[in-house]
Amino acid sequence: MKKSILLIPMMLLGMAVTFSPALAADEEKGEIVFADVGWDSIKLNNAIAGLIAEEVFGYTWTEVPSSTPIAHEALINGEIDVHMEEWTDNIPSYQTDLEAGKFVELGINFNDNYQGLYIPRYVADEYPELKTVKDLANYPELFPDPEDSSKGIIYGGIPGWEVTEIMEKKVEAYGLDQYYNYLLPGSNAAMDSVITSAWDKQKPFVAYYWEPTWLMGKYDLVLLEDSPYDPDTYQDGIGACPAVTVTVAVSNSFAEANPEFCAFLSNYHTGSALISEALAYMQDVGSGATHADAARWLLTQHPELIDEWLTGEQAEVLNEALAGGGGNASSNWLTEFPLVMKPDTNAIDTAVRGFAVAASPVLDKIQAVLSGLVMAFKWVLDHIPWFVLLIAVGVLGWKARGKLRNGILYAIVLALVGVVGYWDAMILTLSIALASVVLALVLGLPIGILISNSEKANRILRPVLDTMQTMPVFVYLIPALLLFGLGNASAVIATVIYAIVPVIRLTSLGIRQVDKEVVEAAKSFGSTRWQTLFKVQIPQAIPTIMTGVNQTLMMAMAMVVTCSMIGARGLGMEVLDAVNRVEIGRGLIAGGCVVILAVVLDRLTQGWFGSGKDDHETHSDE
Repeated sequence: MKKSILLIPMMLLGMAVTFSPALAADEEKGEIVFADVGWDSIKLNNAIAGLIAEEVFGYTWTEVPSSTPIAHEALINGEIDVHMEEWTDNIPSYQTDLEAGKFVELGINFNDNYQGLYIPRYVADEYPELKTVKDLANYPELFPDPEDSSKGIIYGGIPGWEVTEIMEKKVEAYGLDQYYNYLLPGSNAAMDSVITSAWDKQKPFVAYYWEPTWLMGKYDLVLLEDSPYDPDTYQDGIGACPAVTVTVAVSNSFAEANPEFCAFLSNYHTGSALISEALAYMQDVGSGATHADAARWLLTQHPELIDEWLTGEQAEVLNEALAGGGGNASSNWLTEFPLVMKPDTNAIDTAVRGFAVAASPVLDKIQAVLSGLVMAFKWVLDHIPWFVLLIAVGVLGWKARGKLRNGILYAIVLALVGVVGYWDAMILTLSIALASVVLALVLGLPIGILISNSEKANRILRPVLDTMQTMPVFVYLIPALLLFGLGNASAVIATVIYAIVPVIRLTSLGIRQVDKEVVEAAKSFGSTRWQTLFKVQIPQAIPTIMTGVNQTLMMAMAMVVTCSMIGARGLGMEVLDAVNRVEIGRGLIAGGCVVILAVVLDRLTQGWFGSGKDDHETHSDE
């Protein structure tokens, strides 16, 4: 008994000795939160700094996805510890915040980057006289806008970046707006897809771009010349873009608590060529290549960087880790899946891009048809006087809901969209939504009828519908871009895929729910299969079918902001721009306009295709 009692404190002491160093280490070294603003270069810089944080300093690390202005604000608030790429010219308040001591700038990551309007090498070689930005005025037909045959198209920067607005001013200042439309791609991935797709097809394009990126390391793009940079005229769009100083910054709290790691970050310096080289390596390696892999590759290819950044002892630790090939993380067969066989995703990319090139004549025609459908709706809506449209909404609301006050209310709230200055954007958004819904109904209603009468077709299509309904929309946005380009056509395709499922399922459900005795009675009186379908089943299923139509319309409206990320203009682009620039008021107003349009459409379709007086009474107080 006494021996047992003595064993207890000995065991506790042993446990304390065993675990106290680890606990102490956990207390000393926590998790570093890096900013991730979406582009590859910052992901690579994060991977490099994160690798060194783990192997040399004993930290863990993570990334927080964000946008340029939001990440800057999060750094100031201490929600982000380290920002490896503060593009100073893209943050209007950067210098003011720095001077106010809201964060700590540790040094310059790189400042040898270039930005501006680029054309591909094969265009520059074929048209040697096209050398400057101003020369673009002579070549609008070389860069046609697929949605506006009267003008060319210039792809601008990312919504929310200061340089994006400067480039738009440049287009206006040089008179290029007479010949070109200026289109924002919505996201970095969208821009890369546009350039990649055009390069694969050897099509001309002119687009704003920047260094460093994998694309600049892989493709030969030519920067159009401009007049020399002049700080007095640059903000007005006149003159070349300067090389942007990209800094490494940390929050005040992190700088105070982690001086040793901050000393390393103070020495951290890369360059556009180095970053582009590593990112191009990722693309060449293909499937499974990560930014962490590229980080290890870059450090092994350029060991001089390690000596520049770290002390002799720290460099030795890192070199040993790189030679070992592994990290600090240990494998646990209980929690980690033992068999990992990553598919060759690069083969999928190659196949899609190859198909896009081979089928480009057909895809271009489909793009033209879809864009034409959107523009047809827009043309009709543009030629309806605003007051006529409001009166029409009021009358439809009155007839649909059975109360005059409802119609007046719908007209008033819709008028608010015009009052706040978003009427034109609403018209374009409505055009895209209506075009998408029409296409979804043209495809969805026949499919719904088919699977309602064929159990075999139902079994085949059910997993397809499940996939369409559950697949994250961002997954098929990029293929849509590669196949149909940036703009309304891709937006319509993405919206149709997302919104078509309800009308298919509810059409099938409505027809299946028709009383079988009624169907048998129709057949007994000599009705053919098609007569029974169109004169008995579909009329009986109309309420359920119209619910599907309503849901399809609502899901189409839900895609408004998402589709702005692939260049769809309208209210969604206003919301995206506001989010990227952290303009709360603008975002709320633009988002409110989306809500108003969606609610009005919902009430009109619900009431107009409802079940008559009972439905009117039910909604009379709405």
